[in-house]
Amino acid sequence: MEPLILKNRNNTFGEVITGFDFSSFKYEYEKNNERSISFTVEKNTQNADIFNQIVNEMLLEWEGQLYPIKSTSIKFDGVKLSNDVIAKHIFMEFQNHYIQKDINNNDSSTEDKKIKINLQDYLNFGFKNNQLDYTFEIIGNFDKFVYIDELGNKNGLEFLAEGAELFNYIYFADNKKFYIYDESTFYKMSNTPLIYTFNSSEAQATITTTDLKTYIQGFGGKLTSKDITNYNPIKPPNISYSGKFIKDGTWRTEEVGASYQKTFECKHGKEELSWTLKKMSKGGKVDIYLDGELIGNYKCYSKNATTERIVIAKNLSEGQHTFKAIFRGAIKGIDYKKSNPCMYVGTEKSTLLNLTANLKGNELYKFYAEHKSDNFNLYPFAEAPTVYNDNVKDRDELLKEIKAQLNDQPTVEITTNYLGSYEDRKYIQDEDISENSMVRFIHDPLGYDLDLKVVKLTKSHPILQQPVEVDFSNSPKDILRIQQNFNRKVRKIGSSGGSQSESSFSMPENYSDIVGVTILDD
Repeated sequence: MEPLILKNRNNTFGEVITGFDFSSFKYEYEKNNERSISFTVEKNTQNADIFNQIVNEMLLEWEGQLYPIKSTSIKFDGVKLSNDVIAKHIFMEFQNHYIQKDINNNDSSTEDKKIKINLQDYLNFGFKNNQLDYTFEIIGNFDKFVYIDELGNKNGLEFLAEGAELFNYIYFADNKKFYIYDESTFYKMSNTPLIYTFNSSEAQATITTTDLKTYIQGFGGKLTSKDITNYNPIKPPNISYSGKFIKDGTWRTEEVGASYQKTFECKHGKEELSWTLKKMSKGGKVDIYLDGELIGNYKCYSKNATTERIVIAKNLSEGQHTFKAIFRGAIKGIDYKKSNPCMYVGTEKSTLLNLTANLKGNELYKFYAEHKSDNFNLYPFAEAPTVYNDNVKDRDELLKEIKAQLNDQPTVEITTNYLGSYEDRKYIQDEDISENSMVRFIHDPLGYDLDLKVVKLTKSHPILQQPVEVDFSNSPKDILRIQQNFNRKVRKIGSSGGSQSESSFSMPENYSDIVGVTILDD
């Protein structure tokens, strides 16, 4: 029997704990969450010294793993003195490592900047300079890059949990070493299947449509301020001229009727076109046209050289537009002395025209996609939360993402029992299943043939030989056949007018609820 050992942090003390209640002992595991052990120990004449040493932050060693004691509750009922103990696996103390914000990649002066990173670099950043001696090893295939707003600024466990969401990995620790798995590498097929009539006697399937959605929208590729604000500066060398122009210093013409024009493209719609009017002492009159329509008459004259920014149009439609300026000659009442009046354009490097798109909300995204589920006409209209992804490259990528996020199938929960082989009936025992087990579930009457993956595990002390409590999960594609079977049944109901939010069917025989098999969407 594996002993439960009490140790100190310096590893200079170690003693086997006796006198604890075996029936109170629990080992609990939850995927990408926590591992812990708990038990109750009573003080007696044989364990008085060790009982007094069971205090917070001492270490428990169980099956080669260390569990710091995090909770103790001393109780006295007038006869017995006992202590309820909860100890968390030592990997959870990684939360005591704080990961500082990466200032180099989080420059607040750089607007809309995302950090592109792969898994190796992500974990290197999170584990570097940790004073608690935690390490990691990647096992499996992780080749994708992700974009994140901020790197760091959280504790170690928060960082690991965020990484699991970003890269879809499973972490499992051997004391202070984290192993980072992809799902196919982590799970191993168990030698113990669950087969109706062979080693299980009943099964119940509960199907709910509470969280089912049939429609989803998405916006992707968010525009930055550079994409929409003064995004198309047009300079004098970039425009077309008609007539004689002087192209040195401040470009200009003295020829009445001479003109310049530029055809430009509004990329987004709702653009504002601004024009920079150069004014000097020889300036005359200018007519401005947009798309062939006269916008107004402007004067280029000013006693002192100056420039004026003028908004020519707002809310321009997406597509091509043409700006044109025509010189109309002298301004009445201005004494040009011996000089000829002129129309000024600007210096070679000055900005003559520019565009700004006045966009708000969803208009700030380049791509839009919507998707109706194949079950759209089968179930009532139900819209899922809109997806926003700033970093998608095109509409196809956005559409793929919103399809993946739409939960358009009923939720299926399965409960079964396990009796063992016909000759040796028993419940699932400690040696039958582990944290990374995958179990085959076969039930012909209900039409199930699935690989179920352990996501939660509770074990009693091995000496008791008690059943193991297990929660399973499988991927949406594995459960699809069951969901499709249910959908076909709904179609048969057809126009009967029934609204079904929950359906349950079972085959009870010698009911036992020892093993709960819960199927969750990964």
